[in-house]
This record gives sequence, structure tokens and C-alpha cells, in this order.
Amino acid sequence: MKNNISIQDDVVVKKINKNFINISIEWFEFYKALAAKNKYLVKVLDIDIKRNILYMENLGNCIHTEACLKDPYLKNRVTKETVCDIIIALNTAWSDSIEFSKSLQGNEFFVHTDLSLDNIVLTPDNKIKVIDPDSFQLIDKLLYTEKFYMSQINLMANLGIYYNDL
Repeated sequence: MKNNISIQDDVVVKKINKNFINISIEWFEFYKALAAKNKYLVKVLDIDIKRNILYMENLGNCIHTEACLKDPYLKNRVTKETVCDIIIALNTAWSDSIEFSKSLQGNEFFVHTDLSLDNIVLTPDNKIKVIDPDSFQLIDKLLYTEKFYMSQINLMANLGIYYNDL
């Protein structure tokens, strides 16, 4: 079942309809700690635990970074600074969460389990943001994190396409 996303009073409202994702006070505290350190993470403004809802900053009409790098009509939006910010956003979303996870008990890690170019966007004001904050989950032993590694390969392949077409 897909999540429901709407905009109310200039706030993005995301109703999470996945049984395996439950937003909690602990989750919110963990995410806020990460987002305070990382300017690339979309801000979560509030949560509704009972209804499994996130209230997030409205980024406007965004474009997935992979599309920006591949689509000839969007390439004019991409600068060297944009390329650098995409690389930094992907890597710091991962490395900051690994650093944060040092403070957690046992073999638990709080990481983005769907970190891919589909979840990194270019905003209308040319900022790079990592979206889908509910994909940050408390996981055991770094399970389900291969997307991050595959995203590194995908990013480099797309940068090759982007620079070859310039």
C-alpha cells in the first residue's frame, strides 16, 4: 500500500501506510538529531504517532536528481555546485547516521534504508535535499542497506552520462 502525501497550510503531510514503519517519539528524536547536523535532510516538523503521520517542510515542486543528470531539458539546472551537493548529500546522509548510531545499544543502526537518487531531489531554489525521512529506520546489523552502495555506483554512472553530454 502506498503512502498518502498531501499539502495542508504549506506543510507536507505524509500518511505512512506501510505496516513495518511505525513513527514513534524515539524515531522523531533520532531524526531531529540527525537533521540538526545535516542541512540536506528534509525537516520533519511534527509527527502524529496514533495516525502514523509525518508533517514536513514543503520543498515545492522538486525534481529527482537522477532525472536532472539524465534529461537533456533539465541539465541546465545542474551546476558544479549541484553535482558536489548531490555527492555530499548522499554520503553525509549515510555517514552522519553511522556516526549517530555509535550512541545506540548493541548492533542497532539508525540509517536511511532507501537512500537512492530517487530520494535525493533538487528544489525549485536549486537546493539538494534527501527526502523520504520515514525510511530512516532502526535496523539490526546494517541489514537492508545495500541501496546506499548501489546508489554510489548509480550516481557515478549518471555523472558519467551527464559530463559526456556536456
